[in-house]
Formats: sequence, C-alpha cells, structure tokens
Amino acid sequence: MGTTAKKKKLLIQVKGNQKELLQNCRDIIRFSEPEDVYKQTEKGRNRIENRDVSIYFNEKQFIGDKQWDGHIESIVCVERQTSVFDTKGKKHKDRYESAVYVSNHKLSAGQGAGIVRKHWFIENKDHHVRDVTLKEDESRIRVNPENISALRSFALNILRKNKIQNIKGELYENSLDYYSLYSYQHFI
Repeated sequence: MGTTAKKKKLLIQVKGNQKELLQNCRDIIRFSEPEDVYKQTEKGRNRIENRDVSIYFNEKQFIGDKQWDGHIESIVCVERQTSVFDTKGKKHKDRYESAVYVSNHKLSAGQGAGIVRKHWFIENKDHHVRDVTLKEDESRIRVNPENISALRSFALNILRKNKIQNIKGELYENSLDYYSLYSYQHFI
C-alpha cells in the first residue's frame, strides 16, 4: 500500500484492562477543556437519561502508552446519568456511568455520540442476545466452537428474518412445540 491508502476510521472503548492508556485519557479529560460537547436527554420506559459527550484532541500527544503513541487523535468521554423510576418504591433511583473511547481521527461530539449509540445498538441487539439468551459465554465447547457459533447465528437470522422481537420467549415457545419451527419463513 502506498501513501494513497485510505486510513480506516476507528473508535475503540478503553477499559480497565488497559490501565496506562485509560489513565492517560482520564488525565487529558481532567486537565484540559473539551474541544466540543454534545448533550442529549432521552425519556422513556420509566427512565430519564442525560448523556454528555465531550471530545478532547490529543494534539500534544500526551498518550504515553508506546503501543498507542501517535495513533490517537481524539478522546471521547461519555457520561450518562440515568434516573430510573422504581415502580415498587415509587421513587427514582439514580445511577452514573462514564466511558472513555479513543479514535484515530478527529471528530465532533455529535459524531462521537452517534457512533457510540450505533455501537450499543449492535451490542444490545446481537451480543447481549448471544451472551444472555443463548448463553454463549457459558459455553463449555472448546473443540471447534465456531461450528456452534454458526448454528447460533443461523437460528438468530431465521428468527430476525421472521420479525421475532422477543428471542428468549420464542425459543421457549419452540421448546414446547418443536413443530412450530416449520412455520418460519425461509426455514427450509
């Protein structure tokens, strides 16, 4: 590839297992002013969520982690304050979360917020279903695990193609009546 090769745009969440990088990012967030800020409030399903997305540029290359040195252009800080209404206790319970992302290109706070939301949409729609409903993380299969993963994908694709919203409920119904599987479109 020459110099004309297009650089892929990446946004990566920095977690606790990347201690030095996370600490560098938090230091930049703590000791500098954001370049851009995006605020959003969502109401629904007995909760109010306030999301603040701040962008910090790594122009002075303060990231000391040698593996990431020179690759990070933006640091994205997402702070979420959620107030969930407890129907039993008849009061709101507040929770606060903060996440840090790094990007190899400069972006606005609105762009960062959109990319993070798309990531969580995929996480909730696919990975959460695989981990919780299909218990993929609990799987003890160690020999050719890609085979069972392909079968899980096959099952999810059939259910989604048939516009099934509640995957867990549908799997339970199918366990009670095996022959209902044949009613799905594109099954055979």
